[in-house]
Amino acid sequence: MGRVYVPVGCWEYGRGRVYGYPQVRLKLINLLGEELELELPVDTGFEGSLLLDRETYEFFAVGELPREAWRTHRTLAGPLPMRAARAVAVIGGEKREVLVETPVYGLGKRLVGRELLNSLTLVLDGPRGLSCLAEPTGGS
Repeated sequence: MGRVYVPVGCWEYGRGRVYGYPQVRLKLINLLGEELELELPVDTGFEGSLLLDRETYEFFAVGELPREAWRTHRTLAGPLPMRAARAVAVIGGEKREVLVETPVYGLGKRLVGRELLNSLTLVLDGPRGLSCLAEPTGGS
């Protein structure tokens, strides 16, 4: 009935105006093998893997997909077309191929979305202000 998780890495919540917010620290590698370490807010409202501001995205533009492979995400303001590039994310020592995206129009922002979050076991410990990458132990 209960689940037990063992944290393998924890990060302090970021400072918000009123409340802190969960974030994940990861290393991103572009197709040239160059590395960039980032702490990104967790956002379950974004369907993609990683949303980046335009300036940070340019680091990954070497792996940009052809325009016909770019995605469009739905927002409250309407459809938002995105540029997309391949990258490798290293989280808790594990490598995963991901897509990094930035809006075609506008400056964008940095965050981790559901596509990547759904591949992680992430425990949000609000009272302690920690987000922890975890591994399940025995139990169901």
